Amino acid sequence: MGMAASQARYLGLTARKTNVEYEGQQVNQQRTALANESAGLFRRLLSLDAPVAPTQNDYYTDVYQYSDPTSSDGTVTVKNVQANGTDPETYTVDISYTKDIMNYACSDNQEVSLFESDGQLKIQLSNGTIYNLDSTTIGQTLVNNFNTTANYPYGEEMLTSDTYYTFSNPANNCTYYINATKSGLDTTSTNIQNIALFTSMGAKETVNDTISNATLGQSEGGIYNSMYWTDSTGNQRTVTLTPAQEYDEQAYNEAMDKYNVDIANYEKEVADINAKTEELQQTDRTLELRLKQLDTEQEALQTELDSVKKVIDKNVENVFKTFQ
Repeated sequence: MGMAASQARYLGLTARKTNVEYEGQQVNQQRTALANESAGLFRRLLSLDAPVAPTQNDYYTDVYQYSDPTSSDGTVTVKNVQANGTDPETYTVDISYTKDIMNYACSDNQEVSLFESDGQLKIQLSNGTIYNLDSTTIGQTLVNNFNTTANYPYGEEMLTSDTYYTFSNPANNCTYYINATKSGLDTTSTNIQNIALFTSMGAKETVNDTISNATLGQSEGGIYNSMYWTDSTGNQRTVTLTPAQEYDEQAYNEAMDKYNVDIANYEKEVADINAKTEELQQTDRTLELRLKQLDTEQEALQTELDSVKKVIDKNVENVFKTFQ
């Protein structure tokens, strides 16, 4: 290789080596930016507060109870005791109890079919559900409730002497009645029959009330143990109070619903951060591989530069020796 060619080759290799070094610097800058972004994601992850599930124990409130036969479960709950500031001292308290109620109604006419299975008469409704059908009698109170609260479809009142059949749906605590006399229900036919169903549905109603003139007795430990007051009818009432705890299921369920939403948002946030971090790591691995390629290329260029430089040095030495 001549002097001129060697010099041109050397300059080309030098320029290429400079470009490789520049690209390597660019790759390092990109990796630094990725590292900063990854650190930011890590700080963001550390700043997240994991939601804490509500504890049922936090939703129990200290209350008092006393026995009362007017309550469906025989118990009245006393809470929110507030002193009235009177002399002698009286208190305003909130009370709550459950009360059994019965709802009566007449449904629209339904298409039903009857059949017998294992010695039991059964009824199949239009929606396909099947119930055991039993013969029954009903009292005057039930007849009066049906006649006064339902749009009776037969144009005349039901009678206790009518023939009735009944079936129950345990899923909704509902009892269904059929007036076979008025509707013309034929228990011997398997054909589809159009009849009216009457329902009586048992339910519980929560009653909330306030006693504003109660006098409370206390034990030595400051626990209320008795209550005296005059009710709305003017009767004097005296009851024994028993400490208890009331569980606020609705508030707990609302807290659980909020927790489920919060934990879903938290997990999504964590998943998004992890996905972004994985993406950055994949990009960094690609850049690292490119940097290794540039390093290999840099070593190869340096080796070739050293070789060309030796040729140039030898050419220079041979030229100058000519004039010695």
